[in-house]
Amino acid sequence: MLYYDVTQSPFGPLWLISNQEGLSFVIRGKEEADVFLVIQSQTGLLPRKNSRRLLLWRKALNAYFSGEKRGLDGTISFMVGTPFQQKVWRKLLKIPYGQVRSYRWIAEQLSLSGASRAVGNACGKNPLPIVIPCHRVIRQNRLLGGYTGGIHIKTKLLSIEGLLVNGRGRLKSEGMIKASIPTKRGGLC
Repeated sequence: MLYYDVTQSPFGPLWLISNQEGLSFVIRGKEEADVFLVIQSQTGLLPRKNSRRLLLWRKALNAYFSGEKRGLDGTISFMVGTPFQQKVWRKLLKIPYGQVRSYRWIAEQLSLSGASRAVGNACGKNPLPIVIPCHRVIRQNRLLGGYTGGIHIKTKLLSIEGLLVNGRGRLKSEGMIKASIPTKRGGLC
């Protein structure tokens, strides 16, 4: 059984879809029929409206967008993704609010040196954007890299967390970057 509700965000409606165990999908800005097609194609199921079941997630996301809450706590449940993608997504959950990590750093933490591109691809398949903070993953050279929802959304999410991006898509805050993108040697990436 799947359940859904919708909440508003600075980027338009966010559709929240959960199963019995936890939140499974966050889908931005589509019509209900389009959301149902996406979910049915990925799970074979159609969700039923249940605002009560998703109330805590709605409140958490609203508090996050308003700057009142720094983390998004709650149970998630992967219904899609390869074992590798799920491993990457679990690692992304450990990136602290207001900090970033590089694609390369994530790959190295997973003992997969040279797999930066694969990490980026896994980020692009993230079924729970914002909740699984793929927006906190950037390139080694401090450029933002990609974001499935668009760079403007990645920039806005980082700014909600206090990280500033210049007009060329590069993080501005040097002090935050030194503390935020560790390498194996401990220096600036």
